[in-house]
Amino acid sequence: MKKAVIIVAVMLFAALISAVAVSAGSISFSGAFSSGDPTMAVVTISTPNCASQGSTQVRYHAYPFTVTATGLYSFTAGTTGGAGTKASIYIMNSGFNPAAALANCLYGANTGSPTALNNVNLTASTAYFLVIFDDTFTQATPGYNFSANGVGDILISMGGSASCADPLPTDAVVRNVPLGAPAYYAADAGTLLSFSLPAGDWYVTQTSGDFAEVWIACEADRIWIPLTALG
Repeated sequence: MKKAVIIVAVMLFAALISAVAVSAGSISFSGAFSSGDPTMAVVTISTPNCASQGSTQVRYHAYPFTVTATGLYSFTAGTTGGAGTKASIYIMNSGFNPAAALANCLYGANTGSPTALNNVNLTASTAYFLVIFDDTFTQATPGYNFSANGVGDILISMGGSASCADPLPTDAVVRNVPLGAPAYYAADAGTLLSFSLPAGDWYVTQTSGDFAEVWIACEADRIWIPLTALG
């Protein structure tokens, strides 16, 4: 049993370090569109503005996200297909409703190759949605390669993606851990792990007694830290 706990701790530590490195001001990932994807009435764009709600249905993927510092961020989405295919971008607020999205569309981009949405101002700890959609009448775009960067970390949930074993809960909140914290595998002082949570901003999913549960990454188990470590 002790050996199993050590192995789990090492795996957690590796995933934790990976999560810190990946989220340090930039992210990138890929996705694929399919016939089973949800659709929404397209919101027309005059980059970087959302212009009007159309009627054409387009496939989309929506990802909740927050940023850890207020300031400027840039996003790109490139199609994985050839001529006649295109992936474009919306940034929605937390009221995103695919059936009536115009009111919640903060920014949009459909220009460039890849599509680029540059230097938009976002506010720390505010809930947003990144929406990547198939920007063609024929809906022939096979997928996309996405990247983003900015003045702070970009904390994004991959939702129900098969690549995400533990999706970020939608009600998780960003909390600062200014000095770092000892890590536990349960809300119990007797379950101390052999590593600590680095200082920074982390998603807290729930509290229990004197502990807060922290979501690390899709591929990592959650850990617990003392409530007193939260800023």
